[in-house]
Amino acid sequence: MTTAETGTSADPIDWDPLREPDALQEVGLLDCRVCPLTGRAGLLLDMRTALQYRTGNAALLVVRGLRSFHWDEEPLERDLLPFTIMSSTPSAAKKKEWRMDIGLIPDGELSVTGKKADFYLLEAEGVPDAPPLFLERRLHEVRGGLPWWDSECTVLQSSTSSST
Repeated sequence: MTTAETGTSADPIDWDPLREPDALQEVGLLDCRVCPLTGRAGLLLDMRTALQYRTGNAALLVVRGLRSFHWDEEPLERDLLPFTIMSSTPSAAKKKEWRMDIGLIPDGELSVTGKKADFYLLEAEGVPDAPPLFLERRLHEVRGGLPWWDSECTVLQSSTSSST
């Protein structure tokens, strides 16, 4: 995601997924990226179906000082399969670490641990009000209906974990 770097901070988030269990219910998990060079992981989220948020159509959760990233799913034959977050459990782990365990439908789990996490609620430009249909389609066919890493966006609200 690209944003204008103004040096000002966004408003604090009302329902903080870095501290509140299940704050990310019904959020779509679009993509995950891990960068060993910087020790960071990013989760790109589709917020249009979120239960707890009325503003923003996208979000980015960034874990810094990455210690672990674990993805587990039941392998299915598919071209595209949208994953929806059904449970999200943040916790302050031992040794000043932050962790989140995410349960996904259909049959997926994601856990990520690091020193610190940041959450950005975003308004991505040019994204329709509803997510696209994924059935029997390929990524290039639905990509225009999704917020993506290169989407122009505005940060509406943000949060950071207290771990250092």
